[in-house]
Amino acid sequence: MRFHSIHTHQRRFLSIAAVVLLVPLLISLLLVPVACTRVPAAAPPPLTLQAIPDADFNRLFTRFGNGWTGGDGTLSIGLPDGRTLWLFGDTFLGHVRADGSRPYDSPLIRNCLVIQDGENLVSRYGGTSRDPVAFLVPEDPDAWYWPGDGMVSGNRLWVFFHRFRQVTPGMWGWAWDGTVIATLSLPDLALERVTAVTDDHGVAYGAALLEMDSWVYVFGTEQRGAIKHLHVARAPRNDLEGAWDFWTGQGWSADAGTSRAILDGVSSQFGAIGLKNGVGLVTMDERQPFSDRIVTYFADTPTGPWRGPIEFYQAPEADAAVVAYNPFVHPQFTTRNGHLISYNINQVHDPDTLYDDAGLYRPRFIRIDLNRLAVQVGEQDP
Repeated sequence: MRFHSIHTHQRRFLSIAAVVLLVPLLISLLLVPVACTRVPAAAPPPLTLQAIPDADFNRLFTRFGNGWTGGDGTLSIGLPDGRTLWLFGDTFLGHVRADGSRPYDSPLIRNCLVIQDGENLVSRYGGTSRDPVAFLVPEDPDAWYWPGDGMVSGNRLWVFFHRFRQVTPGMWGWAWDGTVIATLSLPDLALERVTAVTDDHGVAYGAALLEMDSWVYVFGTEQRGAIKHLHVARAPRNDLEGAWDFWTGQGWSADAGTSRAILDGVSSQFGAIGLKNGVGLVTMDERQPFSDRIVTYFADTPTGPWRGPIEFYQAPEADAAVVAYNPFVHPQFTTRNGHLISYNINQVHDPDTLYDDAGLYRPRFIRIDLNRLAVQVGEQDP
């Protein structure tokens, strides 16, 4: 190798030459004025605004009998007459003992409506109290529906329902199999019809809705491996059952197959809400599955780009045995104390625990002012 063939006196000469050249360079660097030195910018201060539990709603949904006593999903729609329709997925009926346990013969149905009028809650489902069935049942006996979001239009209510079926053994071995829109009449909430939703591109639309201007934006999720990716479509406010446009990443298209994801790592269910300056999206931080962190993203428009995630709550119930999931925003209950947000908790491994401890299958409610949080985040942006 040529480097090793250099003689000793040649190496000594090169070392002296290097010193002669480096000394002036070091002196010139030391003489550079201090004012020209770049000081790293200070890290932004941590967010001070955090969510707090809402005692009133946590107490309201601690039920011991006469209908719904526990469930997940926990979506809601404000009705024109001031009532609220709550939408639940898997639902326990029957009663809860004083010690917080359930009888092992407590009925469990796949979906249920709960109508809130003040502090009065009335459950709505099919069948009878002795032999109840879900409010909405698919024709296929091996499938079931879990609810998505919904909206009011005139004297009707549109509610998305996602169809699922068991594909592998075990508590979590189910998969999405399609979506429908159920049309209910108001004010009696009688089921009028069920309409299939286009599911091209494998996107489960209807996880959350956002009404802005003359449009309703329909958010959906696409499952790739363990991560869910957010898509968005839009429809005229008065024609949710009609033709949709789909966001391609560059613009809107009538072709559902051109839809492209606008955000990665969202929950199966989440909440979208219009804010004073843009849009907020509330979700579990599902960039890693079974996260216990509730976060928000902000954007100027429903198509993004999204800023975040901004963590504002960590579910204290979650641990190695209990999972927190699927937060949702309930804008009809917004007060000067902030926006009402729910999330669900469930036993990860042992479904029998849901009978031993009814509290493991009831929603939790928190509050935070998302407008103030958006301002605080904006003040910290570089």
